[in-house]
Amino acid sequence: MPYSIETEHPECSGWAVTKDDDGSLMGCHETQEEANAQLTALNIAEAEEDDRQVVLIYGPPCAGKTSVAQEMAQRGDLILDRDAIHVSLSNLSMHDHDAALLGAVEASWNSLLRYVPEHPGSVFIVTGAPTRAQRRELEHLTTSTRLVFADRDTCHARAKDARPANWGTFIDEWHDLYEPELHDRSEDMNIERRTATEGVELREEGDTLTAVGYAAVFEQTSQNLGGFVERVAPGAFRKTLQEADVRALFNHEADHLLGRKSSGTLRMMEDDKGLRYEIDLPNTTLGRDVGELLRRGDITGSSFGFRTIGDEWAETDDGYPLRRLTEVALRDVGPVTFPAYTQSEASLRSLAEARDLDLDKVVEAAEADKLRTILQDEPDETDIEPSSPHSTGLPRSSFIR
Repeated sequence: MPYSIETEHPECSGWAVTKDDDGSLMGCHETQEEANAQLTALNIAEAEEDDRQVVLIYGPPCAGKTSVAQEMAQRGDLILDRDAIHVSLSNLSMHDHDAALLGAVEASWNSLLRYVPEHPGSVFIVTGAPTRAQRRELEHLTTSTRLVFADRDTCHARAKDARPANWGTFIDEWHDLYEPELHDRSEDMNIERRTATEGVELREEGDTLTAVGYAAVFEQTSQNLGGFVERVAPGAFRKTLQEADVRALFNHEADHLLGRKSSGTLRMMEDDKGLRYEIDLPNTTLGRDVGELLRRGDITGSSFGFRTIGDEWAETDDGYPLRRLTEVALRDVGPVTFPAYTQSEASLRSLAEARDLDLDKVVEAAEADKLRTILQDEPDETDIEPSSPHSTGLPRSSFIR
């Protein structure tokens, strides 16, 4: 991708895009943004011709960005990762950062970025880049972007035993600063999670331990989810229970598998109360541990992970935004250590699509607890009171996932 941007080209009064090998002028632009756009287009075209790609892989700490880059890269490809640079300069472990070396790491990082256009193979740039401005700074080098996302709670859980204590601060800073794009979203970004605190029962028959609980309760109004409240409609799970091979997971972690619908170790049904599940706990360390925690009463909540297929937006009688889930695609169900309703960016995207609104403005309204203004022109459709006060007591920035 041998192209550059110049500001003092004799044939251009603004920003010029030139070809490095012969200096030929590719275009003149009044703004740097326009020049970057052409540079990006040329880079993409160049990459399409020789299958070379430069991918920006971004996301929060502990989301798995480096693993994704390693899976994508082939022999001869380049992976730019500040953590790996720090290891090579310090001989410390991957995540043990020495503040005295950060200047050297950043100098090496910037030098490698300048080398990217010259590298003959593909390049994978691994970085946090929570803001759009940080991603725009790199887009003139890249042919595509890939978001590797994990929510705040998941990141903290992964970091707890595998990262230094200060990584909790890094995780919170990323999520507080994160500005989502309207495109190029990872599948996990569309996964929402909701919980129920109806208790989880442990049944013991011979050597079989079975966890029984409700992952969702119908028509129960949630707490404030960051500017709106929510209910699950009866029948919301009917279709997905027939079609989806749902997993039973502990704390939503994929490597904490407890059961699976297709194997018969997870059984689910809708009754008058909600979504009921039964899990035959495996004879593994995890299964026995979960069984013991249930026996002791340490675990009392359940949760389900899902993608929204259908929802309706209305208002409570005092004008507060109300979302009603009418159909979902289940991903997982199971017991959780900390049952808590949390808003996700996917739910706000649903509102934006339903009202044909800009997602950024919807997110801003949620942060300011002013989502009700989105529905001001809509008629009242319900007479439902939230089950808890509208104030969440959380920093508004924490609503942005």
